Amino acid sequence: MGAGGAVLIIIVGAVLLGFVALAVALLVAAGVVRMSGRNPKPLAWTGVGVLAVPVLFVVTLVVFSQLTRDPGTIEIDLREPVRLSSLPEDNESYPGMRDYASDRVDLVLPDGRRFEAEVDGVLVWSEDGYVTRVTFDRRARKDGETESLTREWERELGGAGTVEVDVNYSDHGRVRAAVLADPTP
Repeated sequence: MGAGGAVLIIIVGAVLLGFVALAVALLVAAGVVRMSGRNPKPLAWTGVGVLAVPVLFVVTLVVFSQLTRDPGTIEIDLREPVRLSSLPEDNESYPGMRDYASDRVDLVLPDGRRFEAEVDGVLVWSEDGYVTRVTFDRRARKDGETESLTREWERELGGAGTVEVDVNYSDHGRVRAAVLADPTP
């Protein structure tokens, strides 16, 4: 997120805090009116209504973020050491490795470039709790796809990864790639 996003978050946060402060003031005023023996309901309901604005905003934001995130994508930033414990669980129990049945991988390579691809699975390898490499593969669905996919991945990964082809896998072959990560914190 850039500076513009941070400014937007600060502005939205300030507006939401303003709504909360106004709602609290209205609810306190309703309490004072009640102690004076008059009807506090209009002030109390107005305070609740104003308080509902930031609550509904936050709930909508949380629900939207859960609906739009892609659970089938593994996202890892390899520019700095990554703790294996910071990654999602894979429901397996292999020490030093996580096996994800993901359909996409989204990596920030050690040199800062981004690599995104459709895959059939992702393996994340670790040593001493830190990610050491990420491997992924994709089975070719049609003739000639292994060659084009190999060229594409080699070009996009550059020197950050290795790409190999298994032509005897399935009907059309499979392309596998590995990206090394620096595990030293």
